[in-house]
Amino acid sequence: MLAKLRHKEVKVRRPNSHLYKGEEKFNGSVTYSVVGVLDRAEVRHSLGTDEKGVAIRRVSKLERALAEGPDSLLWSELADSLPPRTYSFFAGKAGLGTRNPTLRATLQDLTNAYDIEMQRKVDNKLRGVSAEEGTLSESSRTRYRQSINHFVEFVGKETPLVSLDNSTITKFKLARYKAITQLKQARGGSSVALDIAILHGMFRFGISQGVLKKNLIDLSKESKPGKNPKNGARPFTAEELSKLRNGTIWKHKGQAPINDEFMFLLFRWTGLRRSDTIRLCWKHIQFDRGVNGEIEIVTQKRGKLAVIPLSTELRIALEHERTNRKPNPEDHVLVNPATGDPFSSATRLTNRCKALGDRAGVRRCTPHCFRDTFACDMLAKGAGIHDVAKMLADTVETVEEHYAQFIPASRDNIQAKMDSGVGIEEQAVLAAKRGKKVVGIR
Repeated sequence: MLAKLRHKEVKVRRPNSHLYKGEEKFNGSVTYSVVGVLDRAEVRHSLGTDEKGVAIRRVSKLERALAEGPDSLLWSELADSLPPRTYSFFAGKAGLGTRNPTLRATLQDLTNAYDIEMQRKVDNKLRGVSAEEGTLSESSRTRYRQSINHFVEFVGKETPLVSLDNSTITKFKLARYKAITQLKQARGGSSVALDIAILHGMFRFGISQGVLKKNLIDLSKESKPGKNPKNGARPFTAEELSKLRNGTIWKHKGQAPINDEFMFLLFRWTGLRRSDTIRLCWKHIQFDRGVNGEIEIVTQKRGKLAVIPLSTELRIALEHERTNRKPNPEDHVLVNPATGDPFSSATRLTNRCKALGDRAGVRRCTPHCFRDTFACDMLAKGAGIHDVAKMLADTVETVEEHYAQFIPASRDNIQAKMDSGVGIEEQAVLAAKRGKKVVGIR
């Protein structure tokens, strides 16, 4: 359907102005109409608003709804916002008539529309648009689609939205818990919590499009993703780390050797998520910062700055790579050893980690296991919760919840330093023994 529409400002006439000669026939206010061409015929109808911004948005939605056809979710919103005569005209042209689109909308309609919305956010992310306008990473969209597909398979894609209620969500949660238990998936209940959070976002979008009256999920009564620290944190043991170190370089007769040592060290000493590990460039490595250098990168998931001091082992590996590759600042730090190119997707990097675990005899080996290991290792060595949160680019509350069972070890380490560490008084004694003047501390 060919539609070329625009908004037009229209002066408002005085009622019965023809009865009062000499008076201005317009009262000074304005309203807006939609004008243009629809199927080669000129159209002009009221938009029912005196605000220019609202008029522009309604015309834009009209054009989109006409382009998408009678199944567009925008018709429900337009039915509530446009004057009845205007809505009936355009809905009839689209083949919708005067039927209520809310009663016709199915779960498939909502998921299709939400997929378009997710694509818009992914495009915004690629263009560098600010987060306020809505952004989404490719990896997040993939995870969202998985949760939505689970729900669609459980309910049925042709199910009318009006037939969904709170009991549907309860039954879905029970089914997902059962499936996860049977398949022995990694994150247990936290995966269900993430599924529910994703569905909540889709239902919220449905409300904004007018196809749902209320959200079927109340997040205040649901568990947060990653809330359960017992199921959430899965660090490697010392034995597993040793096996992984020994398995980084693998040689097989007649084949080129596999070398994942640099990948192992990068994961082991940064705690970066896989998406940030892929994005890490040489400009993010500050060799002259701090005592031994630092990594500074704004994370993709939260948009927060991660500041990670370089361990000596990682610094040596980075300097070796820099010497051999002579990279530009914009070049990626981690590349696929087999091709020399950056990893094209998070899935490929995860598969590389899994292959390392298979060779080393470690049952579960993922980038997030390395992140958990890094956080728990830092806490066990006495790093403060605030410092760990800064390195992970996460909140203190999340660190406390996710790694709660490892925090006591951190506190025990601090207690030991209270007795054996060199503090203000000890520094004064040492300075006095060396015959130096002690500077007062205020």
